[in-house]
Amino acid sequence: MKRILSAVGILLVAIIGLIIIINSTGNDDGISPDSIIEPSEQTGNIPEKIIGNHDEASLIVYEYADYGCSHCADWNRQMNELVKKHGGKLAIVFRGYNLGFQNGLGAAHAATAAQIQGYWKEYKDLLFANQSEWIYAEKKDVNDLFIEYFKEASNDAGDTEKFKDDMNSSDVKKRLDFEQKMGKKVNLQGTPLFRINGENVPVGDLVETIEKLIP
Repeated sequence: MKRILSAVGILLVAIIGLIIIINSTGNDDGISPDSIIEPSEQTGNIPEKIIGNHDEASLIVYEYADYGCSHCADWNRQMNELVKKHGGKLAIVFRGYNLGFQNGLGAAHAATAAQIQGYWKEYKDLLFANQSEWIYAEKKDVNDLFIEYFKEASNDAGDTEKFKDDMNSSDVKKRLDFEQKMGKKVNLQGTPLFRINGENVPVGDLVETIEKLIP
């Protein structure tokens, strides 16, 4: 009887182990969060949001941020300055991660809609600079603000009607879902999060780390 129970116990452990392996394999899609992902159906055929020239850069930093996060707004200015300082040697791959700030998801949709027309960087800077304006806006007013930001970001050269359609498009949702997924892969606990060479870098060490790694 003891042998039977022991055999059953071993079998159960083996089955549980097999289930864990199958589940973890199923959850691993083989996509590395520490790489620049080419546009695909999974990303809504929308490319990465990149500051700088990643083809020439000697260092690529992966940044996860929420447009409604005040610390992210502070770091946005610093990252822009670092890219400018180091010329073509530094590139930033920016991925949004929604933490639930008021109007934050809408802002992410708007920024990605602006990206489709080539105005993401300008739009992103406006969102962070005017964070206290849109984040506390009533829902009935916030879309008007997003539209005004688009007109400013594009210097009135963008297609506003397309922008409004893209804000609510399934492709933009896919892109944002993908960026959220990448944040979960790196076990994001808060924003901003910066990664270099596959490792999370504490924000207090970021500038020094970048300065050391760029020749």
